[in-house]
Amino acid sequence: MEERGFGYIADMLVFALLISTAILLLAAASPIDPRVESTRYASSFAQSTLRSIQNSTADQFGGFDYTLGAFGLELDIPVVGESAKRELHHKSLAQLLAEDALLNLRVEAGGAELTLLRPNQDMDEKLREFLKSALDRIIGGRFSYRLRAGTEPINLEFARVHFETEIADLAQARTQLCSETVMFSLPASQEELVHHIEEMLGIDLLGLELEADPILEVNLELWSR
Repeated sequence: MEERGFGYIADMLVFALLISTAILLLAAASPIDPRVESTRYASSFAQSTLRSIQNSTADQFGGFDYTLGAFGLELDIPVVGESAKRELHHKSLAQLLAEDALLNLRVEAGGAELTLLRPNQDMDEKLREFLKSALDRIIGGRFSYRLRAGTEPINLEFARVHFETEIADLAQARTQLCSETVMFSLPASQEELVHHIEEMLGIDLLGLELEADPILEVNLELWSR
């Protein structure tokens, strides 16, 4: 009886050894593709970067401000003084993007962009520079990148109203690894946005109804270097 018991144990040990060997052989025959791991890491990093954009304030990256003006002219005359300067240090990067989208909507007619009076147009250029600096710090040279932000176009009978911007560092880009997207609400209701477009165009848009609340879509691509 004891000999049978020892024989049974020996058989089980041999069987377990065979199973372990088979698993090791299968693992060796099917190594994890480093490209897959790189893509997973890039996707996770992109999602983390988008969360940073939502939660990090401008103050954490040195602060953000701009001067009200239009057509390249700043309103820095003595009568206006410092009241023309807007300091937005407390706002998150996502809030800055959403505000830029609302204040700097583009209007296209016949395929060409119309030049309109936009007192906050200085914000658009300076914000792209600010976000480029912030993304360089967050990504830290690990990847090349392209950040795109835009709204769904509002099609009027005579024009197309939308916002889009791009910040990129693709000088050393080789292969696109991932593309992640997040959506933010614009700081305005449908009615407020319609009123803003009316003021911008100087016309009455009676009966204009938007399909949904205004949304800003932000997409981040990461590329290998």
